[in-house]
Amino acid sequence: MKNRETESGGAPLPRRAALMAVPNQTRSEEIMTSSPSESRRGPKVLVLALAVAALAAPTFAQDPAPDASPAPEPPKIDVLGFVDTYYTYNFNKTDPALRSFDVNHNAFSLNLAEIAFVKPVTADSRVGFRTDLDFGKTADLVAAFEPEENGKEIYKHIQQAYGSLLTGKVQWDVGKFVTIHGSEVIETQDNWNYSRSVLFGYAIPFYHFGVRASGAVNDKVSLTGLVVNGWNNGSEMFGSYPCLGFGVTLKPNGKVTWIGNIMVGQELPDPADDRVLFDTTLTVAATPKFSVMANFDYGKEGSTKWWGIAGYAKYQARENWALVGRFEYLDDTDGGFMLIGQKAQTLTLTSDHLVAGGLKLRLEYRGDFTDQAFFVKDNGSLKDSQHALIVGMVYAFGGKI
Repeated sequence: MKNRETESGGAPLPRRAALMAVPNQTRSEEIMTSSPSESRRGPKVLVLALAVAALAAPTFAQDPAPDASPAPEPPKIDVLGFVDTYYTYNFNKTDPALRSFDVNHNAFSLNLAEIAFVKPVTADSRVGFRTDLDFGKTADLVAAFEPEENGKEIYKHIQQAYGSLLTGKVQWDVGKFVTIHGSEVIETQDNWNYSRSVLFGYAIPFYHFGVRASGAVNDKVSLTGLVVNGWNNGSEMFGSYPCLGFGVTLKPNGKVTWIGNIMVGQELPDPADDRVLFDTTLTVAATPKFSVMANFDYGKEGSTKWWGIAGYAKYQARENWALVGRFEYLDDTDGGFMLIGQKAQTLTLTSDHLVAGGLKLRLEYRGDFTDQAFFVKDNGSLKDSQHALIVGMVYAFGGKI
């Protein structure tokens, strides 16, 4: 609605002045030049004409003010990105095993370069999208399980690509998106440690292709539902129905977050049993500087099962420096999805440094241990342990277009 400024009496004053002043002058002139009949009729006609002209004339005192409510600009698109590089030295002098992405020994390596374009949904803009484009060794490893021939080459550069629609309180996402499971993610800087846990790399999927619905019941409870092809599968659906998933997030207060997820579906061509996965994570911010987290996974496929638990502790010593410890215990004695066929433990210690702006430096020690000899040495012999030092550096950036 346009706003107009109006001065008290501003508009009528010019009109009254015209009606009072001009006819007197005209009347005296007509007395001198007109006939008696014209002098009686002329002033009345002239006064009427001047009144009409005054009403039709522009009223400068009431010029409209500039519009105070300009049309809103179109929603901006967030542009997010990072470059992640690392150096690992494994004291067995071979490429380390039981790793997700830091898989090279004694070499400077590009872990991942990513750029993402995001338009979130809001109450004012209910349609959105997200596309994450990945490049590097991690992109190859994430897409390595694609069942379609050449699927790895087709999908490896697209970590996520989905459209979103907000209906009421529910957001619908359709396309390819990362999994809801686990306490860690593909992006290094969003994790507490540099290397990923064995649970992240071997006990849960990386991503899904299908439909996801999520929404908040209230400020303490959120729900998520999935109807997807399955685990790490962008092209095929095995069995007579899609893979189904359900998740709940509870935040009873600002210090505690609990997440529980379950997924079931056939993940291999017929004949095959359904694969069931239960995943849960609990995070507690005990103090402003000290936090703990635990992640538990249980998987079952037919008579084969696997499970594991990971515990984390983070001490934010300074604003730009944190110390993080992680311990895992894994039981894969059935030779299930983790494919190690035994029990294992891992210990990780990380020094996390925020150097400046979006630049992070992480120094890490990691030891992996198994009940039986599993890790290969440079001479071809097997050991029941491996020890490695990692230097990782991530530069993250962002903006809007």
